Amino acid sequence: MADLQAGLDGSPYSIPALAERGDRVQALLDNIKAITSAAIVARQELIRNLKGLEKSLRRAHRVQELHESNRVEGLGPELLAHTYEILSGKTASDIENELGRFAITQSLHADARTREVLQIHGAKLLADIVMRDADRQFTEMDVRNLHHMVMGDHRTAGRYKIYVNSIAGADHVPFAPSDTPGAMMELVDWYARVRENRSLPPVLAAAAVHAWLAHIHPFEDGNGRVARLLANIIVGAAGLPPLIIRVAGDRNRYLNALAISDEGGDLAPLSGVFMRTLRRSIKDMQDPKWALKIFEQEIQQRAETSYSRWRDSFLHWLDGLAANLALHRLYLRTDPEEMIDRDGYNRIKSGTREGLVIGGIGSDWYPNCRAYLLLNPAEALFRWSRGEPTLSFLKYAPRAWSETVYAPMKSRVVEIIVRENLSEGVVLRDTKGNRGMSAEAAASFVAEHLSLDFRDGQARARVPILQPAPYRGSGLDNMVCPRLSPRTNRHSSD
Repeated sequence: MADLQAGLDGSPYSIPALAERGDRVQALLDNIKAITSAAIVARQELIRNLKGLEKSLRRAHRVQELHESNRVEGLGPELLAHTYEILSGKTASDIENELGRFAITQSLHADARTREVLQIHGAKLLADIVMRDADRQFTEMDVRNLHHMVMGDHRTAGRYKIYVNSIAGADHVPFAPSDTPGAMMELVDWYARVRENRSLPPVLAAAAVHAWLAHIHPFEDGNGRVARLLANIIVGAAGLPPLIIRVAGDRNRYLNALAISDEGGDLAPLSGVFMRTLRRSIKDMQDPKWALKIFEQEIQQRAETSYSRWRDSFLHWLDGLAANLALHRLYLRTDPEEMIDRDGYNRIKSGTREGLVIGGIGSDWYPNCRAYLLLNPAEALFRWSRGEPTLSFLKYAPRAWSETVYAPMKSRVVEIIVRENLSEGVVLRDTKGNRGMSAEAAASFVAEHLSLDFRDGQARARVPILQPAPYRGSGLDNMVCPRLSPRTNRHSSD
């Protein structure tokens, strides 16, 4: 712990003085060590045994990384297939050739969403150049060059902000324009020392640089994309796979983690999000044929699949749940973009514990209570599962230097399986055992029991929820503005 604190010295982050922090810090470091070792072994095995697939998988990860980084900010094409098509085109190849000569491309004359993909593609190629040169000192100019590539011909490209900016949905006030250059120099100098002395594990160094840049908020726009590129430079230089923050399943955790890093200087939740994405990439490297098959399915957007049928049934059932919750003055909020996607669904069907948070339930009557909706592989209901994800509930419960900001909620309803064919009903497990019900009866049953959970304080947050959103409306009709957690509406942070 002393070595870890020494590595963090000079940054805004530290280990809190809690009696129990030792176990948490050790658990975090053990997880980082295990993931790093697993990544090295998986990559070696992939290159040794399936060298032909290594390049294809790396390209698939690149497409996913750039697509999801844009989508976190509400930018770029909505479909992965469109991002793939843009990156497979001649312009993307021309950018790569230009960057091989260390030249910055001219503004791209294309529609906005195409331009957003090509700009972040160019920035990623520039990041690769920085990452590959182990002897090259990382500089403040590199950060501004990355921003220049991300923003293209925007008037602010490569320039620090000249006006005070803010982050929607957060209490944190970023640095003033006059203080920004000095703060960025401090960040870059600190990382140079960490890199030279190898005083922090790469995952923690990536979390610190990402959180610190987001905290400074040096640019008028593009901060989130640059922060994610910098984090990927750091983990990539250590031989780790890319950090792919997925809109579906990761965004709530990611934004909560950034809020906690701002409020309490705690990097563990953001490190936990990064390790979660690394585990996914490692699984892909361990079974590249399976990963590429899922990628191809997503590219082809096959309509009539098990996933599509289940998703339609699940959303229909959530609609019924929302109506029943409203009778108890509880309101369901989800975001269609954050709903489990085909990739997450296939991973869960294969047994991967993804832990996808897809929405939340709140009420004006219980202002510091919130239940989050979690999708995972079946646990006690595994005998009744045909691979469909199970729904359970979490509450907001961050702890100092803990990887997660959620804890299981002691709900009266423990697990729920919504069938792919909704006419077959719903299977659920409550405190009295397992039971099957019609979809309508299950929605009423779950809503009634959740209302009792809220009344008894089972959904009470362990610490006050930052800037809670007012829960008004009629459930899913208002699901486009989730504000489920601190900093959910962080689009302006980009």
